[in-house]
Amino acid sequence: MAAPKYLAQANRLIAKLPDASRESFLDHCELVNLHRQTVLTQSGQLAEHAYFPIDSYIAVVLNMANLSDVQVDLTGNEGMVNVSLVLGVQPATLTSVVQGAGRAFRIYHIDLQNLLATDPFLRDVLNLYTTLRMDQLARNMACASFHTVEQRLARWLLMMKDRAHSNELLLTQEVLSHMLGVRRESVTQAASALQKLELISYSRGDLMLLNLPGLEAAACGCYDADLAIYERAMTSLALV
Repeated sequence: MAAPKYLAQANRLIAKLPDASRESFLDHCELVNLHRQTVLTQSGQLAEHAYFPIDSYIAVVLNMANLSDVQVDLTGNEGMVNVSLVLGVQPATLTSVVQGAGRAFRIYHIDLQNLLATDPFLRDVLNLYTTLRMDQLARNMACASFHTVEQRLARWLLMMKDRAHSNELLLTQEVLSHMLGVRRESVTQAASALQKLELISYSRGDLMLLNLPGLEAAACGCYDADLAIYERAMTSLALV
């Protein structure tokens, strides 16, 4: 399906492009519907496409040999999936799995490379986003080492809310376990602690965020730091 241009503003990276760059970019994109649990890119295999979510969100997963997979990032309409393509790197080093169904713009990797070679505005936007992602991945590693499971759960739930654009989330214990890199027992304890504070309600995979200010207070400082860094970077572009 051709990419409808009225949706261009829905992805914040595409929205930052000047009109001519945005038109050219969308001419090379198609609109796709993404379904939950679909693997978009497998680690070690060729990344055929880059994805720019509209109302979907995608988990980025590190496949650990002989261990459970660990979710290392989450991407919604603030960004793109398969940022390694901006650097011309193949094959993919991480696995991408649809966590929230919805739409996305998809562009073939060769088309993306050709546009990056000729459009300095697109190159500036995606280079900046790639830098932001590297910073976020480093922060996620530090967060896992220094913050409690309860703090990290509050942070990831807020991150999911921002990308799902909803206070109601579908999350199994298995997904939460991969998200936090801990055993299910630890997930249960952390979720129970947040429930006792009446910040969330959680039953049989249905999770509702009840008190966003309280949840932000319970989260580690990484959540606010990520938001601030992203907003400063987007403001600095000033391309349109």
